[in-house]
Amino acid sequence: IKELRRNRIEFNEALERITALVKEKPELLPDLIDQLASVDNLPANSIPYLITAAKGDWPAPTIALAVGTLAKTDSKEGCIASLGAIARLSGMKDADKQRDSARNALLSSQKLENYHQLLEEQAEKLEGDISIWADAALLNLSGRDKGSPEARELSKKALDHGWEDSKRRIQILKAIQATGFHGYDDKVREAMEDSDAAVASVAKATGESLKLEKKGEDKTPLVSTLKPEEVVAEVLKTKGSVSLGQQMFARCVICHAASLDEPQKGPYLGNIAQTYSRQELAENILDPGKTIAQGFATELFTLKDGTSQTGFVTLESSDQVKVRNIAAQEFTWKATDIVKREKLPISLMPPGLANDMTIRGFASLLDYLESLSKK
Repeated sequence: IKELRRNRIEFNEALERITALVKEKPELLPDLIDQLASVDNLPANSIPYLITAAKGDWPAPTIALAVGTLAKTDSKEGCIASLGAIARLSGMKDADKQRDSARNALLSSQKLENYHQLLEEQAEKLEGDISIWADAALLNLSGRDKGSPEARELSKKALDHGWEDSKRRIQILKAIQATGFHGYDDKVREAMEDSDAAVASVAKATGESLKLEKKGEDKTPLVSTLKPEEVVAEVLKTKGSVSLGQQMFARCVICHAASLDEPQKGPYLGNIAQTYSRQELAENILDPGKTIAQGFATELFTLKDGTSQTGFVTLESSDQVKVRNIAAQEFTWKATDIVKREKLPISLMPPGLANDMTIRGFASLLDYLESLSKK
């Protein structure tokens, strides 16, 4: 089966065969996880195997793959197992890549918002690393622009309530540091002066990790107060800060990845500055429809069941089409289920995303994008 997969030869009975083998030889579980990761529709009986892999003493790649696959499922036990797996990967030697892969898969999962209550309960237990990652998941949910408004607001409420307790405050700060979350920057700054010395110490370490700048230093005008051509002229001559730009980029991660290790959504930006000049980058952010990246043309699909979906095609064959929308959700339809399909002259990226940035903040975002191409 390994040889067939290596040569990209489909074998419909592969999953069934490996599952049967694992029952006799549990040591073959990594091979089953590898097979499950490539399946679009996971069978219900596969979830216990994925949980076993996430919880067990397996190689880091197997654990990370199990977490990434569980992120596609509706399993409460799988969610908790994934939190524990990420915590274990964080303590493994030379497993940074696998930890980041598992973390990104869980935190970018659309299924995560179904478990905000479960995450709240786990975070409140203050049980070390697993509770830290539960708070990390709540932070992610609280900062999502898309998805369930209820999950977002309830996650914010849970975090605000938890922030009132010093022990939980420390835990949330550690979660912020572990994920590079910038939605609580002001709270982190305030916590640096906390009357609780332990909180202040962790807050200062978190602030250093996030490379937070002191407030009140930026007196450049807001982008929204200037004409587009004036904004471009200003950012071309303004020196920003790469660390500040990374903070600005936090609002972009819902639709874009800056690393190939992250789940790919919209256009990959890790090397974007090799394709576009600073001026072109600024113009395209201000007017997303100015230049639409090849392969990311927006299309509107109308289906037989009367529903419609807007997105861009990620994979297409003679009998099916796979589409990804702005929320990074993927849909696979049979070609025969599509009633109408039309290309739209607009980008999925909405205009005005830089309006609340200052000129220095916008210049810093460009500095950060340019720095990615130099790595």
